[in-house]
Amino acid sequence: SMGNQILGGGGFGTRLMSEVREKRGLSYGVYSGFTPMQARGPFMINLQTRAEMSEGTLKLVQDVLADYLKTGPTEKELDDAKRELSGSFPLSTASNADIVGQLGAIGFYNLPLSHLEDFMQQSQNLTVEQVRAALNKHLSTDKMVIVSAGPTVPQKPLPAPTDKPAEQPLGV
Repeated sequence: SMGNQILGGGGFGTRLMSEVREKRGLSYGVYSGFTPMQARGPFMINLQTRAEMSEGTLKLVQDVLADYLKTGPTEKELDDAKRELSGSFPLSTASNADIVGQLGAIGFYNLPLSHLEDFMQQSQNLTVEQVRAALNKHLSTDKMVIVSAGPTVPQKPLPAPTDKPAEQPLGV
C-alpha cells in the first residue's frame, strides 16, 4: 500500500495527480488503489477526462505507471509517504467502530494479533527497492484490462506539461 500511496492512492502530491491534473489539467482527479480481498484482488486506476483527450490521457497514465514500476519511488516520495502514514495511521483506531473494523480485517486476512503494532514499524523500515519489488510482484503493465466509457470522437493532442497550474486548459 505504501507504493500505491505514492503512485495515486494519496490524492494531491501523487505521481498520477501531478502528471494528469496538476501539470496538464486533464482531470479533476486520478486515483489508484488495490481492492482488498483474501485472494489477489484487482488494482484500479480511475479518472474522468474529456472524450477528445481520452486516448492521450490513457497513454500518459500507462507511461507514468510503467516508469514507476521501472524506477520505483524516489527517497523523498517514500519519506513523505512514511511521514503521512505516521500521522494518519493512529486515526484508523480513533473510534470503537474503527477498532472493530481493524479487528475484523485482522480476522478476515488471518493476520497476527500483533498486526497493528507491527504495521507502523514495518512500514517505516521499507526501502525504495523493497517498494519497487513489491509493486513489480503484484502489477504488470502487460496484464492491464482497460475499461473506458464515453463517445468515440476525434482525438486532440495533450497539452504540454506546465509548472503553473493556473495555465492549465479549461473545460475538463
